[in-house]
Amino acid sequence: MEKKLVLSVKNLKKTFNNLEVLKGVDLDVYEGDVVAIVGPSGCGKSTFLRCLNCLEDPTGGSILFNGEDLADMKVDINVHRQKIGMVFQQFNLFNNLTVLQNITLAPITIAKKKRSKLKNKNFFIKIANLFKGKDNKKPLYDLGKSIAQIKQEAENKAMELLKTIGLEDKANSYPSQISGGQKQRVAIVRALAMEPDVMLFDEPTSALDPEMVGEVLNVMTTLAKEGMTMIVVTHEMGFAKEVANRVIFIDEGIIVEEAEPKEFFTNPKNPRLKDFLSKVLV
Repeated sequence: MEKKLVLSVKNLKKTFNNLEVLKGVDLDVYEGDVVAIVGPSGCGKSTFLRCLNCLEDPTGGSILFNGEDLADMKVDINVHRQKIGMVFQQFNLFNNLTVLQNITLAPITIAKKKRSKLKNKNFFIKIANLFKGKDNKKPLYDLGKSIAQIKQEAENKAMELLKTIGLEDKANSYPSQISGGQKQRVAIVRALAMEPDVMLFDEPTSALDPEMVGEVLNVMTTLAKEGMTMIVVTHEMGFAKEVANRVIFIDEGIIVEEAEPKEFFTNPKNPRLKDFLSKVLV
């Protein structure tokens, strides 16, 4: 059965002042793909990932996601960003919120906004209905769940997610009270709470002590086995070799080589990739 195309990037460019960081990147990502992106520091890997989530505005090219071009300034990126999860190097948890509150913040906020919009629409419908006959009155929108129900459902889901990573006992802890590995696992399930179509990981283990790297990679490996579509910028060659189904080498703002892991690591074609692998594979 043919895989669904989730993300299609064409001729993506990004310039900072006069520095051209991305020089025309093309990439198609299909449902269930685990794409590992590797390359030297400063080659444009993280910039590419941030462009996919429009944390950086592309200078040129297109990013088609669910049929819409995220690089088009007219597109409401916040709507689509809900379906593109992002996990950063530095966790980016809110230190003044508990683990549970960090995970539920976005789902509750978005559900409340949707409910509030419907409530506002109903207000104007009620006003308009005052001037209409009985048979011409427009029906009101169903507001759905109450605020209390929204909060309870989000908390129940968050606790289920925390249980899957063995951190349900940390629900009421603050980020300062948990380890780096635990913070990153919480950051992953925070992104999962939005039920994304694709997950972006920007060197998720680079800020961790070596003994904590494994616990984060285990969570990511489990996600991959469950069919989550993932794009991972990483220095963890073992993960790229064992978990990814495609590995991409970026250098100086372009994709230099792309292949399945076995071919990528055992039979590199490009001299620059050969040199890179000789330094990172020890």
